[in-house]
Amino acid sequence: QQHQQQQGGGGGGGGEQKNEEGYYYRDQSGREKGPFDYASMQSWFSAGYFKSDLKVCKGRGGKVRNIGQMLVQDASLHGVPSHMVQNVIAPKFGLAENPSTKYGNDLAREGKKEEKYAAANANQPTSLSVENVTECVTRVIETLTVILPLVLEGGLRAEFGDEMWADMTSTPPPWNFEQSVRELKSHWNSIFSSSRGLKKEFEVLMDCLYRKRKEGMYCLHVGEARTLTEAAMRIVEGCPKDFPDAVNTKLAHAWQAVEEVRDVLKR
Repeated sequence: QQHQQQQGGGGGGGGEQKNEEGYYYRDQSGREKGPFDYASMQSWFSAGYFKSDLKVCKGRGGKVRNIGQMLVQDASLHGVPSHMVQNVIAPKFGLAENPSTKYGNDLAREGKKEEKYAAANANQPTSLSVENVTECVTRVIETLTVILPLVLEGGLRAEFGDEMWADMTSTPPPWNFEQSVRELKSHWNSIFSSSRGLKKEFEVLMDCLYRKRKEGMYCLHVGEARTLTEAAMRIVEGCPKDFPDAVNTKLAHAWQAVEEVRDVLKR
């Protein structure tokens, strides 16, 4: 599914570029979206929110190209070293358009490398203050609080239909963060059977909930915050991309928000 972004608007977030020299694309309904900066287009493509045949142009009326072609051809214009150019179109784990292909298998191997990196990175020292880490954790939790109920409802509706979906959970909607985590942990493999399992990731969220009840905090130190953020990234990345456009838009924003937190926690 293509990433959806409101054109114009305030706030300056989400990769919007306030001049006409940014990049434009058309969504599934034919509406023009943009302008967006190169970094945002690359990030969304790598995360799987743009398909490889998406048509884009630089500036209004610019040459139309496939997004992969554009990302490679324009990489040097945006400071990407020549030996790193191919990395700009490398997909992230969990978002292959066809996970059964060699492409999907390559992603699985890359995902194992990321798991090793995440484990090593969790215990690295940090220059962040306790307040900084707490703010990062709060942002991740707030993002998941918005996204997880949407994903749960969407999966249940697709699996059981509009009349029965609400009867399939032990807790009736609306769900808070803890309820969403528990329900998705129980139902993920059944309602998203074509997606990769996320048992470890949901266990991380359950650990956070346990700490919250026992210690009053989701994460007690930066290592736990990094582990939470990595788990959140994989959960958002692992969500199917066949939800309605409005949900896919929120998934894309959530992915970007958690990625930003992950970058901060590397400091």
